[in-house]
Amino acid sequence: MTRARLCLTLLAFATANLGCGAWETEHVVTIEAPPEVVWRLLTDLPKYSDWNSYSPSAKGALREGGVVTIEARLGDEVRIVDNLVTRLEPSHTLCWHSQNWFEVLARGTRCRLLEATDTGATLFRHHEIMEGPLAGLIEQIYRPRIEAGLAQMNADLKQAAESVTGQ
Repeated sequence: MTRARLCLTLLAFATANLGCGAWETEHVVTIEAPPEVVWRLLTDLPKYSDWNSYSPSAKGALREGGVVTIEARLGDEVRIVDNLVTRLEPSHTLCWHSQNWFEVLARGTRCRLLEATDTGATLFRHHEIMEGPLAGLIEQIYRPRIEAGLAQMNADLKQAAESVTGQ
């Protein structure tokens, strides 16, 4: 069997037996700081190590069409992922999707959505969609760690933003 045929056979098996399609998850937190403060922290990539224990390293071009490379800590496993920035609306929305070799098999799209509340706080939504032929496998292996990572990053962001505003 050729290498290409073997790969296609494995892909067909995985698609049929491990689930195909997509899944999503979201973690929401209210941060007692205005969206502008939260946004400044979220978009200051060189300072991620100061507050972000889930993704302590982020570098690249934070603009639509730019590529941002992050270090994601999934429990005891560290992944380095290149991400294409797809949406950037200051103080409101930052979205990117994974752009590594495996993108055709499983692609994660992550959005961070900031909404001002009536009290001047920020409702922060961290939303991820995983899609592709191996999305089911990624869900089985990584979903609990991804969800824990989103929750950790949100908690870290909340603590950092509230310390800036003295909350």
